Formats: sequence, C-alpha cells, structure tokens
Amino acid sequence: MKRIVICILVLLNFSCSDSSQKKVDDAISKTSDSLVAKLDKVNDSLKGVKENIEKNIPKVKIEKYQEIPISLQWISFDKTGSAKLVKTENNWYTFKGEQTNDSNEYLKIDGKISRVDKNHIKFIGTIITYIKHNNGGKPCEKTGEQIFLKKDGRTYYRLQNMENCGGGRVVDYIDLYTVDTYL
Repeated sequence: MKRIVICILVLLNFSCSDSSQKKVDDAISKTSDSLVAKLDKVNDSLKGVKENIEKNIPKVKIEKYQEIPISLQWISFDKTGSAKLVKTENNWYTFKGEQTNDSNEYLKIDGKISRVDKNHIKFIGTIITYIKHNNGGKPCEKTGEQIFLKKDGRTYYRLQNMENCGGGRVVDYIDLYTVDTYL
C-alpha cells in the first residue's frame, strides 16, 4: 500500500495542468531568448576583438632572396663578394652587395637589375670602387644605367663601362656570377 501511495504522488507531481505547462514553456522561451541575446553579444565582442587584433598585428613581408657572387679584379677573382638579389615587380630585382679586402679596398653596388635578353642585363643604380692606387686614391662612382654582358662563352656578366674614373687606360672588371640561375 505504501508503494501505491508513493507511485500516485510521483504521478501527480509529474502531471501538469495547462497553466503550469504554459508557465514552463514561457520560462524556457525567456531563458532561450536571453541565452540567444547573450550569445549574440559575446559574438559581437569576439568579432571586435578579432578586428582589433588584425589591425594591431604588424604586416610582415617575407623576402625571398638569393646571394650572387660579385668581383672586382683589383680585389680578387678567387675571394668574391656577394650581392643580395630580391625580386620586386615587372621582372626587376633589387641588387645590393659588396666585395672587400684586408686593405679596406672595396666594390659596392646598389640598385636594381633586369634581364634584357639571354646575354644582356641592365643595371640602374650606383657602383663604387675604391682601390688605393687607382683614381688618385679616391673612390670611383658610376651612377645611372649600366650594362652587363655575357659574351665569348663566359659564364659570368661583365660591366661594359669598364674605364676607371682616373682614366689613363685603367679598367675595372666588375663581374656578376650565377645570375642565370635566378633571373
């Protein structure tokens, strides 16, 4: 008998009148609407945080570059310097490098290059050479457009404006190696 009374009480407890059911449905609806509103607010906040992070993260440009051996015969053909070759746009590359020796003599090159044809490279920029016994011991600077050619079966390109600033039939052999691999 005790069991029957407990079962009846449990059944009465679970059964709801229509008004009670409506109260339960309203409570669920309000809770649901409230949760949706809160989730929308959280999502809006997260979107703002994401946009703020994207704005404040610095843009990093990754440059892919190659090192190109360069030389000036007065310094050394064997111990070359190097120039950094970085692709920019419209088949142009920035080109910057140097070759030095223990006597503080140097070749410095800074500008941009582009292939004209399979044996012809155009350079625009500045080339400075300094050799103590050339040009009265002063640096020789060549600025503007210069031409490098590969000819006579050579594997390297040589600057065609070879005359040193000091004149007197003194020439500077400025050579670029392995360029064909990258241009």
